[in-house]
Amino acid sequence: IMAQTSSKQTPFIPDLEAAGERVREANDRFGEATRKVTGAYLEGVERYVAGITQFERKLAEQAQVEAVASVFNAHAALTDGVTKASVSAARELLAH
Repeated sequence: IMAQTSSKQTPFIPDLEAAGERVREANDRFGEATRKVTGAYLEGVERYVAGITQFERKLAEQAQVEAVASVFNAHAALTDGVTKASVSAARELLAH
């Protein structure tokens, strides 16, 4: 009779604490990357809107009719205000 070798296999026990730590680290890296991308997006929005409102103000300066100039200036001011408030609120959300 051939002797059978008995090799006891130890059951696989996952290290849940280490796995949880890796998940937390990955989550932190993802959150930081998301904040950076969102920050860059918000800066882009601000630059874009600044360009539009600058163009509107230039049109207002060149307008021959005061009412038209007032409309361009009012729209530029409104756009600036809404954009600043929205971007500020978004940045505040990112900070938390």
